[in-house]
Amino acid sequence: MEGPEVLYRYRQAIELEVGRSLTSESSPMNDMLRYQLGWSADGGVNLGGKGLRPSLCLLACDAMGGDIEQALPIAAAIEMIHNFSLIHDDIEDGDELRYHRPALWSVYGRDQAIAAGIALWTLAYQTLNRSFDRGLAADRVLGARRILNQACSEMIEGQHLDLSYELRTDITMPDYIEMISRKTAALLSAALQAGALVAGADADEIERFGVFGRQLGLAFQIRDDILGIWGEGTATGKPVGADIARKKKSLPIVQAFEQVVGPDRDLLRNVYSTPAIEDEDVDVVLGVLQRWNCRYFAQGLAEDYRSHAMAALSQTKIPFESRVHFDELTSFILERDF
Repeated sequence: MEGPEVLYRYRQAIELEVGRSLTSESSPMNDMLRYQLGWSADGGVNLGGKGLRPSLCLLACDAMGGDIEQALPIAAAIEMIHNFSLIHDDIEDGDELRYHRPALWSVYGRDQAIAAGIALWTLAYQTLNRSFDRGLAADRVLGARRILNQACSEMIEGQHLDLSYELRTDITMPDYIEMISRKTAALLSAALQAGALVAGADADEIERFGVFGRQLGLAFQIRDDILGIWGEGTATGKPVGADIARKKKSLPIVQAFEQVVGPDRDLLRNVYSTPAIEDEDVDVVLGVLQRWNCRYFAQGLAEDYRSHAMAALSQTKIPFESRVHFDELTSFILERDF
C-alpha cells in the first residue's frame, strides 16, 4: 500500500540534505553508504525505507510554526542514525535482505559493514551541525543533539535486550514493551521532540510530542512484529515466518509463551528448545499462533497504543490541519503491509 501524502511531502528535501553529506568523492566508504541509503547509479538519492522518522521531525517543526530549513539537517541526521542502526541490526540478526535486496553486510562483508555503520553515525552529527549555518540558535542545536544522544543510547540498549531475549522463553509482556520502547520508540520520540524544539516549543510541549512519539513507536514496532511473522514476502522483502526462524521474541511469540497452555505449549517449548528452527517448525508455530488468535491480539494492542499516541497529541497546541496529517500517518502505520 502507498503511504499518505504527508509521508512524501518532505522526502525530496530530506534526500537532498542526506546527499549533501555524501558528496565527497575522496571517501573510500562512499559506495557502501550510497548502497545502504539507496543511491541510484546516476547520483540521485532514493531512500530505501519509508523515511518516517525524518518526516515526523519536519512535520512536528512545521506544525509548531518552525522553519523547515533549520530542521532539515537534524531530520537528515535522524535518517542517517536510523540507517546506522539498520546496518548493525542486520549483522547481529544475520538478516541477508534489506529493502528487497541483499543487506549491506552480505555484499561487503561484516567488518566493512560495521565500519560503514559507524561512519554513518559520525556523519549524522556532522550533518546536524549544519543547522548552525541555517541560523538555528546554538541552544536549540545543542538541545537537539542531546535528544538524539539519549535516543541512541536507548536504541543500543534495546538492541542488547532484543538479542539477549532470543535465547530465553521466559520473556514477559513488560519485558517486551521495555525492549521495544528503547529499540524502536526512542528514536521516533526523539524525532518529534527535536522538530518541536527547533520550532521553539517550550519544555512541556516538547514532552507531549515525546509521549506521542513513544506511544506511536510502540504501535509501529508491534505492527512490524505482525509483518515479521505474517507479512507477504513481496511487500516486506522477507519470507513468511522470518522472525520465527530467527527466534525473535516478537509480541505474538511473547504472548504465546505467556498464555498458551496444554499440548500447544509443549509444541512451542519443543520448537524453541532446538538449536535451529526449520521450515516445518515455523509452520508448527504459525499453527499455534493462529489457534490462539495471537495476530488479532497484537493488532488490537497496536491500535491501543495508537489511541494513546493521539490522546497525547491532542494535548499539544498544533492546528487542526496538522492533527489531520498526524492522524493519517498514524493510521498508515497500523495498516501498512511493509
